[in-house]
Amino acid sequence: MRAEHVLVVSLRKSGTHLLKEVVSGLGYALNGAVSSADAGPRPLGRPAALRVLDAVYTSEEIAGLKRSRDRGEIDRGVGRAVTALNRAWWQRLGMPRTAAAPGGDPMTDLLTARELARPSGYRFDDLPGGVCWFTHDLDLTGVDENFLLEWSRADSPKIILNYRDPRDVLLSMVNFLTEKDAGRLGGFPDHVVYGDILKQVPDVRERIGIALTDPGFPGGDSFERALWLLRHPRVCKVTFEALVGPDGGGSTAVQAAEIEKITDFLGLADDMDAADREALGRRVFNRDSYTFRSGRTGSWHKQFTPEHHALFERRYGYLLPLYGYE
Repeated sequence: MRAEHVLVVSLRKSGTHLLKEVVSGLGYALNGAVSSADAGPRPLGRPAALRVLDAVYTSEEIAGLKRSRDRGEIDRGVGRAVTALNRAWWQRLGMPRTAAAPGGDPMTDLLTARELARPSGYRFDDLPGGVCWFTHDLDLTGVDENFLLEWSRADSPKIILNYRDPRDVLLSMVNFLTEKDAGRLGGFPDHVVYGDILKQVPDVRERIGIALTDPGFPGGDSFERALWLLRHPRVCKVTFEALVGPDGGGSTAVQAAEIEKITDFLGLADDMDAADREALGRRVFNRDSYTFRSGRTGSWHKQFTPEHHALFERRYGYLLPLYGYE
């Protein structure tokens, strides 16, 4: 059965754009920490709209909307409910507030606050189906406990963990923060702060040194916090190296196997044949992606000095075999 609710935990600079292309190619709408400016909102059917209304409004408020003869008012009511649910789940999943979750409408702000004040009774499955949420972190100590209980009991949403060689992740983050202006750093405050720091360091070797030694460097502790996901038997593990394909230094066969693993996990194995997966593989390497730079595996080999190797081994060395890198 096709999974209606999917959550991708893609560690920062691990190739989130690759998973975006895969899941959007599988027909999912996108939400959360992923650029989806080119994707409009998905229309809701009547059952889904009623479920959303029931989750956000009181029975009296729903009755008032049903009595309304103004179709625009009803649509605005549903839209506000969806926005309020989305904003609440941004916070429950521990995502930072960014421009992707704007405010401005007092009624929507009120509904969001009321939704967040609920002590229990809310479910991730109340969200519209056919949507894949993206986050860069799912900290077990910070994520909503009701979400974890719901997931453990119902196996929904389906969770995918995406990661990459930590050495390439650190180098990619250094390049990203150095080359992007403040307006294109994804709305993360630590991106903006460390972008300013790195840009005043002219030597790339010094920048890498900062990334390897500064405890506040963006994404520096992501691999430790994701260990519970890596070890959990009901989480699908995907890697940048397997998914990137031949355009990024990988293999067509390995990429196809990775896509097949994802489709099987999401209950789509019977809906796709080898030709469909091959076509999906061709769209994965998207040079127009917001965060795309070079998309290559193993770039750290050319940039790390012996000192960098020693610093990395001291701080992260134990993680490499756990994630399958040596």
